[in-house]
Amino acid sequence: MRSIFASIFIMIFAFIALNSKEIKGINMPDNLKSGNESLTLNGAGVIKKMFFKVYVIGLYLEKTSTDETALLNQDKPYIIRMHFVRDGISADKIIEAWNTGFSKATGNKTDNIKNEIKQFNAYFEGNEVKENDVFQFDYKPGIGVRVYINGKQKGIIGGFNFRKALLGIWIGADPRDSGVKDEMLGK
Repeated sequence: MRSIFASIFIMIFAFIALNSKEIKGINMPDNLKSGNESLTLNGAGVIKKMFFKVYVIGLYLEKTSTDETALLNQDKPYIIRMHFVRDGISADKIIEAWNTGFSKATGNKTDNIKNEIKQFNAYFEGNEVKENDVFQFDYKPGIGVRVYINGKQKGIIGGFNFRKALLGIWIGADPRDSGVKDEMLGK
């Protein structure tokens, strides 16, 4: 009986290993579902703060691309998946990081998405980020950005400008980390 369970475990592990990319010990799936569509991992990297790894991030697209301008300006679906490898990030710190990211992504012009940013930040209030938490932002044209925390949908934020600013945090002109930007773009 043990050999049957061991065989099943090995097959499951092999399936996961063949259908994901390992980044610093975190398996990023090769594909994620967005509704009925399957999006492909375009690239992934590790965001650090000082010397500490904070999260592994992956960008999923319909079709792989290295063109950040096209990705930012085309109304196409995407998924951003963040898998945290650091424990104990306060809600205040994560919201501060979002606000800084949105400001940089928009060239300090957040007035036209201030309500969307407020709604987005509300999903993170009062919750400390823990190791192995997963945030997923799933953009679908005509619907908006669906925000998931640990697999649970928190809400949907509409608007192309918000979609562009959120993606711009990592692949815009002034990204969170230029090396990770290149990795997410598959460069």
